[in-house]
Amino acid sequence: MDTINNKELMNAIEIMKQEKTPQSQNRVIAEILKAKFMCPVILQDVPKGGGKINITKDTKIQFSIVKTTNDKNFLIAFTSDEEVNKWQKNKTQQSIIYTFEDYATIAQNNENLEGFIIDPKGCNLIFTKNMIMQIKNSITRENVVKKDTQVELSVPKDLSEDLQNKLHDVLVNNKEIKKAYLLNMLKEEEKSYLLIIDALGNEKEYFNTIASALIPFLGGMPLNLLPINTEFGTKAIEKFKPFYEVNE
Repeated sequence: MDTINNKELMNAIEIMKQEKTPQSQNRVIAEILKAKFMCPVILQDVPKGGGKINITKDTKIQFSIVKTTNDKNFLIAFTSDEEVNKWQKNKTQQSIIYTFEDYATIAQNNENLEGFIIDPKGCNLIFTKNMIMQIKNSITRENVVKKDTQVELSVPKDLSEDLQNKLHDVLVNNKEIKKAYLLNMLKEEEKSYLLIIDALGNEKEYFNTIASALIPFLGGMPLNLLPINTEFGTKAIEKFKPFYEVNE
Protein backbone atom coordinates (compact mmCIF):
# COMPACT_ATOMS: atom_id res chain seq x y z
CA MET A 1 0.00 0.00 0.00
CA ASP A 2 1.20 3.47 -0.84
CA THR A 3 2.28 5.63 2.09
CA ILE A 4 -0.22 8.31 3.04
CA ASN A 5 0.41 11.35 5.19
CA ASN A 6 -2.53 13.33 6.55
CA LYS A 7 -0.65 15.40 9.11
CA GLU A 8 -1.86 18.73 7.67
CA LEU A 9 -5.45 17.52 7.69
CA MET A 10 -5.26 16.41 11.31
CA ASN A 11 -3.70 19.75 12.31
CA ALA A 12 -6.50 21.58 10.50
CA ILE A 13 -9.15 19.50 12.29
CA GLU A 14 -7.58 20.27 15.69
CA ILE A 15 -7.59 24.00 14.91
CA MET A 16 -11.23 23.81 13.79
CA LYS A 17 -12.19 22.14 17.09
CA GLN A 18 -10.69 25.09 18.96
CA GLU A 19 -11.78 27.84 16.57
CA LYS A 20 -15.02 27.09 14.75
CA THR A 21 -14.68 29.86 12.17
CA PRO A 22 -15.40 29.87 8.41
CA GLN A 23 -11.66 30.12 7.84
CA SER A 24 -10.86 27.02 9.92
CA GLN A 25 -13.70 25.09 8.28
CA ASN A 26 -12.50 26.07 4.81
CA ARG A 27 -9.00 24.91 5.68
CA VAL A 28 -10.32 21.50 6.76
CA ILE A 29 -12.27 21.19 3.53
CA ALA A 30 -9.22 22.17 1.47
CA GLU A 31 -7.08 19.54 3.24
CA ILE A 32 -9.79 16.86 2.86
CA LEU A 33 -9.89 17.54 -0.86
CA LYS A 34 -6.13 16.93 -1.05
CA ALA A 35 -6.05 13.94 1.31
CA LYS A 36 -5.80 10.23 0.60
CA PHE A 37 -7.69 7.86 2.87
CA MET A 38 -7.68 4.14 3.57
CA CYS A 39 -11.06 2.59 2.88
CA PRO A 40 -11.45 -0.86 4.54
CA VAL A 41 -12.82 -3.45 2.13
CA ILE A 42 -13.13 -7.16 1.51
CA LEU A 43 -11.87 -8.12 -1.92
CA GLN A 44 -13.27 -11.37 -3.27
CA ASP A 45 -11.31 -13.83 -5.39
CA VAL A 46 -7.89 -12.24 -4.82
CA PRO A 47 -4.62 -13.98 -3.86
CA LYS A 48 -3.86 -14.21 -0.13
CA GLY A 49 -0.64 -13.06 1.47
CA GLY A 50 -0.94 -9.29 1.42
CA GLY A 51 1.02 -6.91 -0.74
CA LYS A 52 -0.31 -4.88 -3.64
CA ILE A 53 -3.32 -6.21 -5.52
CA ASN A 54 -4.32 -5.14 -9.00
CA ILE A 55 -7.98 -4.15 -8.91
CA THR A 56 -9.88 -4.39 -12.19
CA LYS A 57 -13.44 -3.58 -13.17
CA ASP A 58 -14.27 -7.23 -12.51
CA THR A 59 -12.92 -7.25 -8.93
CA LYS A 60 -15.76 -7.68 -6.44
CA ILE A 61 -15.48 -5.19 -3.58
CA GLN A 62 -17.43 -5.37 -0.32
CA PHE A 63 -17.16 -2.15 1.67
CA SER A 64 -16.91 -2.08 5.46
CA ILE A 65 -19.40 0.42 6.87
CA VAL A 66 -20.35 2.14 10.10
CA LYS A 67 -24.01 2.08 11.08
CA THR A 68 -25.13 5.01 13.23
CA THR A 69 -27.71 4.92 16.02
CA ASN A 70 -30.36 6.21 13.60
CA ASP A 71 -29.63 3.25 11.28
CA LYS A 72 -27.68 5.19 8.60
CA ASN A 73 -24.80 3.56 6.73
CA PHE A 74 -21.51 5.38 6.20
CA LEU A 75 -18.30 4.43 4.42
CA ILE A 76 -15.13 4.68 6.50
CA ALA A 77 -12.16 6.92 5.66
CA PHE A 78 -9.06 6.26 7.77
CA THR A 79 -6.26 8.81 7.89
CA SER A 80 -3.57 6.40 9.18
CA ASP A 81 -2.74 2.81 10.14
CA GLU A 82 -3.13 3.85 13.78
CA GLU A 83 -6.76 4.79 13.17
CA VAL A 84 -7.35 1.50 11.33
CA ASN A 85 -6.07 -0.41 14.36
CA LYS A 86 -8.32 1.54 16.73
CA TRP A 87 -11.30 0.33 14.74
CA GLN A 88 -10.21 -3.24 14.09
CA LYS A 89 -7.21 -5.18 15.39
CA ASN A 90 -6.97 -7.17 12.18
CA LYS A 91 -3.42 -6.56 10.97
CA THR A 92 -4.25 -7.96 7.53
CA GLN A 93 -7.20 -5.63 6.93
CA GLN A 94 -7.52 -4.97 3.21
CA SER A 95 -7.81 -1.33 2.24
CA ILE A 96 -8.07 0.73 -0.92
CA ILE A 97 -6.67 4.24 -1.07
CA TYR A 98 -9.45 6.67 -1.99
CA THR A 99 -9.81 10.44 -2.31
CA PHE A 100 -12.74 12.68 -1.39
CA GLU A 101 -13.92 12.46 -4.99
CA ASP A 102 -13.89 8.65 -4.81
CA TYR A 103 -15.98 8.63 -1.64
CA ALA A 104 -18.36 11.19 -3.11
CA THR A 105 -18.90 9.11 -6.24
CA ILE A 106 -19.46 5.85 -4.34
CA ALA A 107 -21.87 7.43 -1.85
CA GLN A 108 -23.86 9.30 -4.46
CA ASN A 109 -24.26 6.17 -6.59
CA ASN A 110 -25.46 3.99 -3.70
CA GLU A 111 -28.86 4.70 -2.17
CA ASN A 112 -27.97 2.57 0.88
CA LEU A 113 -25.10 4.88 1.87
CA GLU A 114 -25.53 8.21 3.60
CA GLY A 115 -21.94 9.42 3.16
CA PHE A 116 -18.60 8.73 4.84
CA ILE A 117 -16.95 9.14 8.24
CA ILE A 118 -13.32 10.09 8.81
CA ASP A 119 -11.67 8.10 11.64
CA PRO A 120 -14.78 6.82 13.52
CA LYS A 121 -12.67 6.05 16.62
CA GLY A 122 -10.76 9.32 16.32
CA CYS A 123 -12.00 12.72 15.10
CA ASN A 124 -15.26 11.07 13.93
CA LEU A 125 -15.90 13.68 11.24
CA ILE A 126 -19.10 12.92 9.30
CA PHE A 127 -19.87 13.94 5.73
CA THR A 128 -23.41 13.26 4.53
CA LYS A 129 -24.41 13.21 0.87
CA ASN A 130 -25.92 16.64 1.30
CA MET A 131 -22.70 18.02 2.79
CA ILE A 132 -20.67 16.44 -0.02
CA MET A 133 -22.83 18.14 -2.64
CA GLN A 134 -22.65 21.47 -0.81
CA ILE A 135 -18.86 21.29 -0.79
CA LYS A 136 -18.66 20.49 -4.49
CA ASN A 137 -21.24 23.08 -5.49
CA SER A 138 -19.85 25.89 -3.33
CA ILE A 139 -16.28 25.50 -4.50
CA THR A 140 -16.77 24.88 -8.20
CA ARG A 141 -19.54 26.10 -10.45
CA GLU A 142 -20.23 27.59 -13.81
CA ASN A 143 -20.60 31.30 -13.31
CA VAL A 144 -23.80 33.07 -14.27
CA VAL A 145 -23.75 36.85 -13.95
CA LYS A 146 -27.09 38.57 -14.31
CA LYS A 147 -27.35 41.84 -16.17
CA ASP A 148 -26.73 44.96 -14.08
CA THR A 149 -25.12 42.92 -11.28
CA GLN A 150 -22.27 44.85 -9.65
CA VAL A 151 -19.05 42.87 -10.11
CA GLU A 152 -15.49 43.86 -9.27
CA LEU A 153 -12.65 42.06 -11.02
CA SER A 154 -8.95 42.18 -10.21
CA VAL A 155 -5.70 40.29 -10.72
CA PRO A 156 -5.21 37.76 -7.87
CA LYS A 157 -2.36 38.53 -5.50
CA ASP A 158 -0.39 35.99 -3.49
CA LEU A 159 -1.57 32.98 -5.49
CA SER A 160 0.00 29.83 -4.10
CA GLU A 161 2.72 28.29 -6.23
CA ASP A 162 0.90 24.97 -6.08
CA LEU A 163 -2.28 26.48 -7.53
CA GLN A 164 -0.39 28.27 -10.29
CA ASN A 165 1.56 25.16 -11.26
CA LYS A 166 -1.49 22.90 -11.20
CA LEU A 167 -3.56 25.26 -13.32
CA HIS A 168 -0.74 25.64 -15.82
CA ASP A 169 -0.31 21.86 -16.09
CA VAL A 170 -4.04 21.30 -16.63
CA LEU A 171 -4.21 23.95 -19.34
CA VAL A 172 -1.13 22.63 -21.13
CA ASN A 173 -2.52 19.09 -21.12
CA ASN A 174 -5.78 20.22 -22.72
CA LYS A 175 -4.49 21.14 -26.15
CA GLU A 176 -7.69 22.78 -27.38
CA ILE A 177 -7.46 25.51 -24.72
CA LYS A 178 -5.78 28.56 -26.23
CA LYS A 179 -6.19 31.16 -23.50
CA ALA A 180 -7.24 31.33 -19.88
CA TYR A 181 -7.79 34.32 -17.59
CA LEU A 182 -7.65 33.88 -13.82
CA LEU A 183 -9.21 36.75 -11.87
CA ASN A 184 -10.53 37.62 -8.45
CA MET A 185 -14.25 38.35 -8.50
CA LEU A 186 -16.27 40.22 -5.90
CA LYS A 187 -19.99 39.85 -6.53
CA GLU A 188 -22.59 40.90 -3.99
CA GLU A 189 -19.90 40.84 -1.24
CA GLU A 190 -18.91 37.26 -2.15
CA LYS A 191 -15.29 36.64 -3.10
CA SER A 192 -14.29 33.93 -5.55
CA TYR A 193 -11.92 33.06 -8.36
CA LEU A 194 -13.13 33.53 -11.92
CA LEU A 195 -11.51 31.43 -14.63
CA ILE A 196 -12.43 32.43 -18.19
CA ILE A 197 -11.60 29.85 -20.84
CA ASP A 198 -10.97 30.33 -24.56
CA ALA A 199 -10.90 26.98 -26.35
CA LEU A 200 -11.57 25.50 -29.76
CA GLY A 201 -15.04 24.06 -29.62
CA ASN A 202 -17.13 24.04 -26.46
CA GLU A 203 -15.27 25.51 -23.46
CA LYS A 204 -17.70 23.80 -21.08
CA GLU A 205 -16.27 20.42 -22.09
CA TYR A 206 -13.18 21.26 -20.04
CA PHE A 207 -14.87 22.61 -16.92
CA ASN A 208 -15.10 19.32 -15.01
CA THR A 209 -11.50 18.39 -15.79
CA ILE A 210 -10.18 21.78 -14.69
CA ALA A 211 -12.35 21.97 -11.59
CA SER A 212 -11.49 18.47 -10.36
CA ALA A 213 -7.79 19.22 -10.66
CA LEU A 214 -7.91 22.62 -8.95
CA ILE A 215 -10.30 22.02 -6.05
CA PRO A 216 -7.60 20.74 -3.64
CA PHE A 217 -5.52 23.90 -4.18
CA LEU A 218 -8.19 26.58 -3.81
CA GLY A 219 -7.99 26.88 -0.03
CA GLY A 220 -11.77 26.86 0.22
CA MET A 221 -12.21 29.77 -2.20
CA PRO A 222 -15.06 29.20 -4.70
CA LEU A 223 -14.02 28.80 -8.33
CA ASN A 224 -16.30 30.08 -11.08
CA LEU A 225 -15.77 28.97 -14.68
CA LEU A 226 -16.95 30.91 -17.70
CA PRO A 227 -16.59 30.55 -21.49
CA ILE A 228 -14.96 33.50 -23.20
CA ASN A 229 -17.65 33.64 -25.89
CA THR A 230 -20.26 35.23 -23.62
CA GLU A 231 -21.14 38.90 -23.21
CA PHE A 232 -19.74 39.01 -19.69
CA GLY A 233 -16.67 36.92 -20.56
CA THR A 234 -15.72 39.12 -23.50
CA LYS A 235 -16.14 42.31 -21.49
CA ALA A 236 -14.39 40.93 -18.39
CA ILE A 237 -11.07 40.31 -20.14
CA GLU A 238 -10.77 43.74 -21.78
CA LYS A 239 -8.44 45.12 -19.09
CA PHE A 240 -6.53 41.96 -18.19
CA LYS A 241 -3.78 39.81 -19.62
CA PRO A 242 -4.25 36.05 -19.86
CA PHE A 243 -2.85 33.79 -17.17
CA TYR A 244 -2.10 31.28 -19.92
CA GLU A 245 -1.79 31.70 -23.69
CA VAL A 246 -0.64 29.41 -26.48
CA ASN A 247 1.87 31.11 -28.76
CA GLU A 248 1.24 30.12 -32.35
